[in-house]
Amino acid sequence: MQKSLGLIMLIFYATGMILGAGVYSVIGKAAGVAHEGLWLSFLLAAVAALLTALSYAELSTLFPKAGAEYVYMKEIFPQKKILSFLCGCLMIFAAICTASTVALSFAAYLQDFFKAPEALVAMAVLALFTLVNIWGVRESGWMNIAFTLVELSGLVIFVYMGFKQPEFGKALSAPLSWGVATGASLIFFAYLGFENMVNLAEEAKEPEKNIPRAILISLVLTTAVYVAVSLAALALMNPEDLQSSDAVLSEALLKHSPEAAKMLGGIALFATANTVMIALLAASRIGLGMARGRDLPKMFAAILPKRQSPWLASLLVFALALLFLPLKKIEIIASVSSFVTIVVFIVVNAAVIYLRRKEPKRKRPFRVPGSVAGWPVLPVLAAGIALFFLFNFEEQVYYVGVGIVIFVLVVYQALHRRRA
Repeated sequence: MQKSLGLIMLIFYATGMILGAGVYSVIGKAAGVAHEGLWLSFLLAAVAALLTALSYAELSTLFPKAGAEYVYMKEIFPQKKILSFLCGCLMIFAAICTASTVALSFAAYLQDFFKAPEALVAMAVLALFTLVNIWGVRESGWMNIAFTLVELSGLVIFVYMGFKQPEFGKALSAPLSWGVATGASLIFFAYLGFENMVNLAEEAKEPEKNIPRAILISLVLTTAVYVAVSLAALALMNPEDLQSSDAVLSEALLKHSPEAAKMLGGIALFATANTVMIALLAASRIGLGMARGRDLPKMFAAILPKRQSPWLASLLVFALALLFLPLKKIEIIASVSSFVTIVVFIVVNAAVIYLRRKEPKRKRPFRVPGSVAGWPVLPVLAAGIALFFLFNFEEQVYYVGVGIVIFVLVVYQALHRRRA
């Protein structure tokens, strides 16, 4: 595939996916448990995300191919084909769930400006950005830059309104509680998205250098924005009111500036649209990698000659995303998406540990720093934190998540027997 993505465009891809719609949905719930320590919860969640991001950076520079987690498992555990199939399917599932749920959120936000059937709007959004991604990764990259700047401007407006309040910054000196750790486990989901960027490694210029840089820079930028947003939110509303609000950022602004609150609602359209576009893009690249590895029909590895895009894989992802629209259980589907992503995070960190022990002298363009007696400390810590976060979901999410894992394993066995 054509290498057309430089460092700046990669940073915008990662930043756009992380900022996305996550902060709009989790900040209120996190404020309810972390209280004035909300800002510290964002910092702790950022550290947790950074630890796993470092593992992704190491593996993406060793195997800079479309397919990411699927490719990593196939290369590191060649005898455990079921593991690569499971990771690839779970990440496709996570991406299409994100695309579907956020497309429904886009349709809901649109009702404030234009009344239209939400299901049809969501379908149209998925179709539009599938076509944009087929058009070309560079073209979708420029659109992502524009959308990211718009959504960033909305958060800057929110921070500015909070900065004008006399209470801004007082939370920094407030006493902290253990709720900060629980808040971090909720906020961690606002950082999900950085892992999707490694699916663009094959289309990146100098991926050995630019992928790790883009991951780290995007996490630093988004953390700075998130901490400022949390301080502004605490200055505009008390934690109890933040917890009870369904549209936290808009309602926090409403008392102080109705015009700014309405503007933020419009900017949310760009945030949700951008998330849909990048999620569809990431899923199509995983599908491409699995087709190349013959775990999906080979036809889905087809590349459009002029546009250099996996058009059949993109259409497959679009069709799968449509299947989830009738469910309309946004919270549950989004949580299941996060659940399976964290499961894969644990596997990715374990893969880094295993490969370090198996091939300690292998040349690595990027290496996660710090090791004790040959054991990489940070991936071990990252896997432990991800495991901790895995126990912070509602009961229903576990049933659905485990059901998905079992379904994928059954499909694998059926395909394996058919080939045999």
